[in-house]
Amino acid sequence: MAHLNINTDACVVLTNKLEQLHRSALPVAIRQTLNAAAFDVKKNTLQQSANKNFIRRTPNFFKKFSGVQKATGFDVKSMKATVGMTDMGRGKAAETAIDHMQIQEEGGVIDDGFDYLRHSRGGSNVKGRVRRTNYYDKTKVISGRSNRRNGKGSVKSNFVARAYRALKENKPMFFNSIKGNYLMRVTAIRRSKKGKLKISSQLLMKDRKGKPAKITATNFSREAAEMSIKKIEGFYLIEGQKQIDRLIRSR
Repeated sequence: MAHLNINTDACVVLTNKLEQLHRSALPVAIRQTLNAAAFDVKKNTLQQSANKNFIRRTPNFFKKFSGVQKATGFDVKSMKATVGMTDMGRGKAAETAIDHMQIQEEGGVIDDGFDYLRHSRGGSNVKGRVRRTNYYDKTKVISGRSNRRNGKGSVKSNFVARAYRALKENKPMFFNSIKGNYLMRVTAIRRSKKGKLKISSQLLMKDRKGKPAKITATNFSREAAEMSIKKIEGFYLIEGQKQIDRLIRSR
């Protein structure tokens, strides 16, 4: 946790002036300083750290899902402002995204949800945003799994039948392989001159449950806070002067 030291050489003169002007001047200056530092993280340094540590497919994500709890009151010993990632009460998807950001911060394993692949992002760039038409919707997926028998045929024949249905209905289908469980879009089915069936497809997503993603800690939020901490003395000088100007005008 970062602390504001008001007893540095640059701050001592200002601190003495504030204490002499009014009993509330110093607490208010400290409170506003802590809030200025917290908002600097949200608006500035968190964005810089995110640019360094992540592929930002959704540029506004860190601004939209970061929040500040402002410092309040007049007790400088207990006064604090906090800033961090929050789901903003926007539902399960947002809650999951913020849980994943906690893992990105500290390191760990993400073993839920799906990893969108390049064909969900336009087909050419894994760094691109997922197209809205490719958002996962379980109601628009061909039912069943490709590695299960249904009592009416082999695994292969069931897979082929589901592939024909996926192509006809223009819906994706799941496909289990030794590399994991994938959601794929069937783009064409045709037979070669030798009579062999060829199914052309695009892989859209991979289910993380079968193969969890190991995440190395980025410490992105700590990095952002440390950048703002370096500015905190400057914030104090600005906020302290504001209190001096305000009190002088009121006399």
